[in-house]
Amino acid sequence: MRVLQSVVAGLGLTLACGVATAAVSSQEADELGKSLTPWGAEVAGNADKTIPAYAGGLPASTDPAGWKKGSGRWDVGPFDQEKPLYSITAANYETYSKRLTPGTVAMLKKYPEFRVDVYPTHRSVSYDKSWLARCKDNAESAKLSASGDAVQDAYSCVPFPIPKTGTEVMWNAALHNTFGVSSSLTLSFWLVDADSNVTDIGHVALNYAYPYRDPSKNAGSTDYYTYELARWLGPSSQVGTKILTVFPMDWVKNQQLSWVYTPGTRRTRLAPEFSYDTPIASNGGALNYDEPYGFAGQLDRYNFKLLGKKEIYIPYNAGRMMFASPDKMLAKRVFNPDVSRWELHRVWVVDATLKDGKRHSQPHRTFYVDEDTWAISAVDGFDQSSNLVRVQYDPLFPVWDAGTTAQGVLIYDLSKGTLYINSMSRPTDYVKSSDSLGDMNQFTPAALTSSGVR
Repeated sequence: MRVLQSVVAGLGLTLACGVATAAVSSQEADELGKSLTPWGAEVAGNADKTIPAYAGGLPASTDPAGWKKGSGRWDVGPFDQEKPLYSITAANYETYSKRLTPGTVAMLKKYPEFRVDVYPTHRSVSYDKSWLARCKDNAESAKLSASGDAVQDAYSCVPFPIPKTGTEVMWNAALHNTFGVSSSLTLSFWLVDADSNVTDIGHVALNYAYPYRDPSKNAGSTDYYTYELARWLGPSSQVGTKILTVFPMDWVKNQQLSWVYTPGTRRTRLAPEFSYDTPIASNGGALNYDEPYGFAGQLDRYNFKLLGKKEIYIPYNAGRMMFASPDKMLAKRVFNPDVSRWELHRVWVVDATLKDGKRHSQPHRTFYVDEDTWAISAVDGFDQSSNLVRVQYDPLFPVWDAGTTAQGVLIYDLSKGTLYINSMSRPTDYVKSSDSLGDMNQFTPAALTSSGVR
């Protein structure tokens, strides 16, 4: 227990990136699978029992009434019969303020229709044994480069189950197990303006491959940890557009590369500008390239400080929420509280401030990283005048028959009064995960061109 106490105490330190970090000691790593889960979450619940102890997550046999195995849809879940414990509104938020992010407080103050319905907390995630088998080895072997731009000697499980710096937490978030080793899904994108008008800005077929997560590989066997292929199915002006993006394990050795195929020219071109705070034009400019699922891309523009852990309310077990149909997902200018689900969970808090000489539309961001998934669950973004301007939520839900999780994206632009939604809201939208990489030949610029038809 003393070892755990010393580890947790160390987590409260605010440490910046830029310092080479080595693996933890064997004594610390021995807590994995004991007081800590294999991937580093605290097994115990909290003191007032509002967060339960981790008990293995949902079993693979979970089969809620109405759920169809293999459908890729999670409209129904094992907790749908539960009722909210209480609701947080603009009238009573101060009672719960210590467990609310600044972004959630700002939302409650700005939008009378916004509400946080708090449900019982369920630590519902679970993982494949082959993924878990690497966690302790990673803890003892993984290393972060001096610049923070590369991870070495790790694969499959998150590299830093017992993190000591904010940069390590951000790498865990980049390499965590969401959507499995590979996945195929279709997503819908919507933009809600300040007058509650809804614009359909995209319907996209996505294929992901995550070589880093493949337990059959070895550390150093891949230069890129994620391959992402997006193909636009709608609206009509975007049909046939494709974007291929790859993310490197070493940002000094390799670059993030993006290629775009446009059906009008039937050509594929390298697009180096598709990164950082560049707005994604095919998403209506409402989402920046480094914002999907909390953060995507190189860490070099920020100093990341680890502020320790905090218990906060976040959208969780949110299958019903992320699969809500267009007619049910909104209440005026906000995502409909009636289909939303919030739970109390422990998160790692990472504060990101802009490095000297660097530029970004959000020079200060705070990331809230769920301990059970290592997924970024919420982000607060501040402008040059330290005004809170963007509030992001990335609702999580378990993909229980695949030993993984999935997410959506909600971004409120407080300065414009708009809401961006990335969800599975059409009847044809789905999420399917696999424990193998599948056909990697599709993730090449040549494949974009050869398969490109309008």
